[in-house]
Amino acid sequence: MIIGRGIPADRVSAMRSATTTGQVWSDIVLAEGGTRALNMFFAPGSRTHWHRHPGGQMLYTVSGEGWIQERGGEVVVMRPGDVVWTEPGVEHWHGATASAQLVQLVLHFGDVEWTGEVGEAEYAACCGAGDAR
Repeated sequence: MIIGRGIPADRVSAMRSATTTGQVWSDIVLAEGGTRALNMFFAPGSRTHWHRHPGGQMLYTVSGEGWIQERGGEVVVMRPGDVVWTEPGVEHWHGATASAQLVQLVLHFGDVEWTGEVGEAEYAACCGAGDAR
């Protein structure tokens, strides 16, 4: 058994940009085999790009308020304590509402396949003017 305290020194907090819109930070908590666990912080209006995971993804909302949407599906609000499971291979995005920050523990299995940006018009059309649903 290995017990860690805090983020390992070789895994620095990093602002993401190539696969997100807005200000998104992530800390890798675990990277073993095909399993990845991250702490993610989304500033208001920030979000991932569309993506999928071959082994699925679990999101646990620690604080704030966010949205998740599967391609072609309804936007679902996420609040503290909510757990969301995205089935393997299902394209989706997740991020903060327009008016709140979001902190999540993210666990995914296998690599990430990035499939395109969630643009400003697309985000506004699905998520309204900034109020959580």
